[in-house]
Amino acid sequence: MERQEGTGGFRRDEALMAVARLSIGDPEFLNGLRADLESALWRYGFALSPQETREAREYFAAKTGDRDDDVVRDLENQLREYPPVDANGWWRWRVH
Repeated sequence: MERQEGTGGFRRDEALMAVARLSIGDPEFLNGLRADLESALWRYGFALSPQETREAREYFAAKTGDRDDDVVRDLENQLREYPPVDANGWWRWRVH
């Protein structure tokens, strides 16, 4: 795990990528994330840091008006672009 200064928590690319991959492959999980992120993460055994949870919440909030297929396609495209893409070298969900 890596610690980012000033974030108040740990951030693990692997954890965020696992959530993204499961969102792609499991429509029930994706629907759960969109309806109640924390409950869905808990039901599926994810324990994200506050920063990781915030990033996931922000991503799905920005995608509120998008269809599930559009969200899946966006996540697939972002996973294909791995390794990390932001200025700090972190993989992150980008909102287009």
